[in-house]
Amino acid sequence: MEALDLTVRPPRGPRVPLAGCVFMARMVDKLRAELPGGAIGEYLVDGPGTLGGYQFHKLRLNVDEVRAIVAAASDEDEVAAWLRERINPAVVEELNAKLAALRIDGGTPEDYTQTVEHHPWLRDRPEITNAFDMLETDDDLHFPGVSVAR
Repeated sequence: MEALDLTVRPPRGPRVPLAGCVFMARMVDKLRAELPGGAIGEYLVDGPGTLGGYQFHKLRLNVDEVRAIVAAASDEDEVAAWLRERINPAVVEELNAKLAALRIDGGTPEDYTQTVEHHPWLRDRPEITNAFDMLETDDDLHFPGVSVAR
């Protein structure tokens, strides 16, 4: 697959599915940005507290294996086929619902404070409470006029 430069455009939106998994197309874009010639910018693939890390954990996928498949695949269909062989559809359905409903406050004032520290523009947008809405808005603010799949 070709590398992506996420300093000039965002990854696909969090609602875009790949192999039936919301957020996975976004993760593949981030992994493509790690390829030689790509640039990941300020995006994160995985790690403590990241949605990508949570998704890989819940789907029982090793991020380094997914990274290797993305690097070796000629196109996204190969990545999707690899994913479909390894993920449980029942887990995908439950995880998709959980991710789509995820709130940025995480249920505690401390979680919300931490989110606002990373995304200060949220102070002016109290109506945004859904994590996917927050990610899409953040992408729009950082890349005005750049259109990506949602």
